[in-house]
Amino acid sequence: MSTTERIITRHEGAIARLVFNNPARHNAISLDMAEAVPPAIRSFETDPDVRVVIVTGAGERAFAAGSDISSFGEVRSDPSRNRHYNEVSEAAYNAVYRCAKPTIAMIRGYCIGGGLDFATSCDLRLASDDATFSVPAGRLGLGYGHEGIERIGRVIGYMRARDMFFTARRLSAAEALQIGLIDRVWPAADFEREVLAYAELIAANAPLTLCALKTAFLEYERPAAERDFANAQSAIDTCFTSDDYQEGRAAFAAKRSPNFRGR
Repeated sequence: MSTTERIITRHEGAIARLVFNNPARHNAISLDMAEAVPPAIRSFETDPDVRVVIVTGAGERAFAAGSDISSFGEVRSDPSRNRHYNEVSEAAYNAVYRCAKPTIAMIRGYCIGGGLDFATSCDLRLASDDATFSVPAGRLGLGYGHEGIERIGRVIGYMRARDMFFTARRLSAAEALQIGLIDRVWPAADFEREVLAYAELIAANAPLTLCALKTAFLEYERPAAERDFANAQSAIDTCFTSDDYQEGRAAFAAKRSPNFRGR
């Protein structure tokens, strides 16, 4: 359990879950929830048994229906408090985005505003066919952080992001799949089983290879002048000196499943 009961962490073998637990408000994310995300992610990163992290919402009605607007009068009442709010939120999104292990957004129901920020901070987005997506900032009169525009633009491109932001309309799971906002869609009745099977497919691969891949992807998404490919190469080199590399080769030759240990 993390520092607030509204952020739940748990393990299922090699698969860890971070759960937004505010179902009475469709898992809307409050400031204390955002503050609890970075330490939760760090606990997954340092746990050698965790190979994949699923980010999801409690219940079946929502992944996260944005930020908790009911608290805005207190936490976003002036520019100074709003900057603090944004700093805490960005630290939470970036903790998910920079997680050293693959992350999956498991999306049921509403994925709105700040919820979509968390979803687009994940490596992969898997949705049930009843999921809906939107960024309603234009209907609230608030200034949406440019970092969130970058997150969504990185996934779907800035022209499609303009459509989402300017209209504030809702997208169905089918349309979200069509524009590349999500990667897979399954019927709600099969969703839990399909997501776990997908996560297990990732978790069966070599942890050091997954780490090296994640490192390289993050470098490629940095501005060209800031990319540190020495960091990426170091992670790649680690793979070739690992016991897992020897195990992978032996398993391939023997036509059996490898038993990777992350070392």
